Amino acid sequence: MNTWLFTSAGHASGVTALTLALATLWPDDVLLVDGNREPDQSVLAGYLQGANPAGRGLGAVLQAHRERRPLAECLPGLTLPLGDASSSDFLPGFAHPGMVALFAQVWPDFAAALSASERTVLVDAGRIGPTGLPLPMVSVSSGVVVVTGSRLVDLAALRLYLPLVVASAGEERVGLVVVGPNRPYGTGEISERFGVPVWGKVAWSPAEAAVFAAGERAPRRRLVGPYLADVRALAVSLLEQTAVHRSLIGVPR
Repeated sequence: MNTWLFTSAGHASGVTALTLALATLWPDDVLLVDGNREPDQSVLAGYLQGANPAGRGLGAVLQAHRERRPLAECLPGLTLPLGDASSSDFLPGFAHPGMVALFAQVWPDFAAALSASERTVLVDAGRIGPTGLPLPMVSVSSGVVVVTGSRLVDLAALRLYLPLVVASAGEERVGLVVVGPNRPYGTGEISERFGVPVWGKVAWSPAEAAVFAAGERAPRRRLVGPYLADVRALAVSLLEQTAVHRSLIGVPR
């Protein structure tokens, strides 16, 4: 089990940009899942420059479930390559807002299929929402990463929604990633205020983030910029936590 769930409490904290950057920088190939229940198709339209999903994505997962096909076997054929420079794959999200409610009965089998994957799965779950996150997805995750800014408006939203995540996942499986620390609050202050560890930070670098968030042209020297350096550090941190988790439950590394 190596599935990481990424979410936010509100505002533009950069969940999609972060998960996409992680998928392109992860040491091994991964599966990136667009599980946003407020569909926006931003990866297809942005980073993948208007790629046609050609019937693949969560809509196809829904259809496979209706046809009672094993989702774990179907998933490889329902994904897209995550660009020419990456060996990772991307599972597009909902093609229509109306699909979200229809997917409610699919979450348990879908979560089980992701959990059975032999590679790391990164799920962009979008905003937490008033009912929290899909419980089957939370139950199979190695951890839930809540992405937040450091402004007061970001932390006010975090105060409202973080308890929902902690209640469903447990304190030991929830951590924060702070985008733009010290604007004005630092990671230590935020961790102490909410009683949740900060697993990583991401530098405030809109030009670098826009490469992943909106498919903008990469700025010069982006591969050695602060944003990408922090994303790499976060990947290392999550891999270390995965190794510890596996040892605790007796799973071979």
